[in-house]
Amino acid sequence: MGGFQGFDPARVRDLAGHLESVAGSVVPMHSQLSQLLQDAAADVAPQQVTRSPELQPVVDRPGVPMATGAIPISRVYGIPTGYLPGPRTQGEALAGGPLPGSVDPFLRQTAADIRSRCDRLEQVRKAAPPSVELDAGALFGTEPVDLNGVPKPTDGPEKNAAWWAGLTPAQREQYLYLKPEALETLKGLPDDVRRQATRLAYFKVVPYKIASHESGGSTKFTLGIVELGDGFAFRTEQISDGSYRVTLISNGQAGLKAGTKASAAFKYEFGDTWVFRNKAEADKLQADLKELLMWRMQMSHGMSDGARIYAARQYGKLMERLPDPRLKVKTAGGEVSGAIGVGSVTPGIKFGANFSTITSTIDPGRPSVTQSRDFTVEPSLTRGNVVKGDFGTVVNGTIQVVRDKNNPDPNTNITTVRLIQTVENKLGGTFGGELGGKKVGVSGSYREGRSHTHVVTVNVPIGADPAEQAAARKWLNAPAPASLASPVIPDKPPAPDADLISRLAHDRGQVSAVSYRGKASELKLGGKFTVEGIPFGFEATAAEKGDHVVGQQYLGAPDPKTGRRAFVPLG
Repeated sequence: MGGFQGFDPARVRDLAGHLESVAGSVVPMHSQLSQLLQDAAADVAPQQVTRSPELQPVVDRPGVPMATGAIPISRVYGIPTGYLPGPRTQGEALAGGPLPGSVDPFLRQTAADIRSRCDRLEQVRKAAPPSVELDAGALFGTEPVDLNGVPKPTDGPEKNAAWWAGLTPAQREQYLYLKPEALETLKGLPDDVRRQATRLAYFKVVPYKIASHESGGSTKFTLGIVELGDGFAFRTEQISDGSYRVTLISNGQAGLKAGTKASAAFKYEFGDTWVFRNKAEADKLQADLKELLMWRMQMSHGMSDGARIYAARQYGKLMERLPDPRLKVKTAGGEVSGAIGVGSVTPGIKFGANFSTITSTIDPGRPSVTQSRDFTVEPSLTRGNVVKGDFGTVVNGTIQVVRDKNNPDPNTNITTVRLIQTVENKLGGTFGGELGGKKVGVSGSYREGRSHTHVVTVNVPIGADPAEQAAARKWLNAPAPASLASPVIPDKPPAPDADLISRLAHDRGQVSAVSYRGKASELKLGGKFTVEGIPFGFEATAAEKGDHVVGQQYLGAPDPKTGRRAFVPLG
């Protein structure tokens, strides 16, 4: 991180705290002095109370509006008049006029300004390469600039050049290190500034999720030890680039279950995602998709032929006006799980693995196909019977290779190698139980929980150079097992004998670390019965979950002198 000598922001922040303490202690002194002078003014005839220039600012003729007599407080303390009460009679003005107590809002505002400048100073320090020497005094003395106040690229080179020339060096540092993506497109700025901005902006992460909401339902049938199920879900996501994504998911599973403690299942999932520039369009599409699902159910389960025909007609009309999805996902995989009951405590564990194909036309000029493989480990602990406490951690590791869809040659079409690690800590409670006997019964449960999720993504762009393509293929064929459990963060220069992928990850890899807080709820209702010794069961589930970002960082550009990279806060 960029550093500076002879300036300690922590001690400056302490000064802000002292100013607030002083502001609080001045108030009672103000009150006491006000009362004393009011009493003195009441004991004398209407005349000038004092000829002392030191006391003149705090006294005036009784009954005369403040604005006509005493020295304005803005002249004495330099406080903007907006911080003061309006002019009133002498008795009222003494309580809020030009006395030491009137400094209270000024001191508090000064403390807030000091903290704001320290915050901006720290932001620049963390974003600048470590070897850059920053003038901390100049940065602190400069009011934080409006990072959104950058000229538009269409304003023209002359206007852009004039804007840049009018900035102080400290103001330029704020824009360069905190908003490089806005400078790299501005013609008229010095070439070296634009080159540096382009390099710094490159390492700011590719778009990531800011918030999401998902709702859905599923059904599952049991015949002996065999389980069959299907479901659907709607997901809306807000992305850091300002766009919104709406996804319709269809899924299913087929598996085996041994009692209540062990199971294995094959799962599949299909997802279509639409991308919009604003939330209103995203909400409109989600409403259309829900209506589409309703008509599809009517087509399958309508009470009469006429109802099914009408539903098919409405379904067709709605399909015609839907835009084409920008992402199409196909996933197949499996999972096995087991648990051991020990009294009221049930420890369990689940293993899963999936293979996915993601076709993207988000960039119409360069469509891509992503092949993804991941594994999941989920240890858990449940305590209780009717009311249960659920604790668990989900660790997911993913390897992805992105290929240029316009190039069918697998030896030359790799554009990106990506590693993703997700760690989700879950805490929840479940209330539920069963009624009935061994042959016939009903069951139900409601679960609500909270989660904290941390996602680390290492995105390594691969060029068309044959050596880079070969290195990517070699790495993908035999990735290090540890890279899934914990991706290597390329924050240090690789060793001289390091493989090409490690060098590319350091030199051009885009790395993000994003944290989310979420909540989820789930309602299950089911029934079971036994016919000639064979158990039959049915279970319906309605679920809802959402999360939002609470912290995000990216790995900054390599330092030009040391080669080291450091995480930089976003936002």
